[in-house]
Amino acid sequence: MSDFVIGIPIGIAIGLILGFIIGKKQKPWSELTEEEKKILKISVGIGIVILLIGVIVFLWLFFTY
Repeated sequence: MSDFVIGIPIGIAIGLILGFIIGKKQKPWSELTEEEKKILKISVGIGIVILLIGVIVFLWLFFTY
């Protein structure tokens, strides 16, 4: 249980830091080309899928141990 209590804040902190680093270099949506918009949509979709997989694994580990 203590691993979860330690791991959750660390994961949140790493995610926020990466978001701030990546977000600083990003152009506004109106200035993106169609190709850049397509890539951004795909990357956001992949990120959501990875997030859902992480939540499922977390819940599985949480309830089995």
